[in-house]
Amino acid sequence: MIADMEETSRLLTVKETCKYLRISPPTLYRMLERRELIPVKIGKRTLFDKSDLDKFIDAAKGPAPRVKVPKKPRAKRKSKALPDRLF
Repeated sequence: MIADMEETSRLLTVKETCKYLRISPPTLYRMLERRELIPVKIGKRTLFDKSDLDKFIDAAKGPAPRVKVPKKPRAKRKSKALPDRLF
């Protein structure tokens, strides 16, 4: 259902938004109270812009984790010690 809707409309209903974000309606309403999401009001309808939801998701991810790059192994050095026997 959402796959068909994504192609035709960028505005989602409350029910569609809950499915898209995989949250319950009470959670969505708490997010609205905290002004984490801003709805689009058209008449009496409360809708959500899909691009705003995508931005919210991206912001929730936080910065990309730093990846530790392995160092190249050092080449073995020749020993500077004098040999036991010189002759």
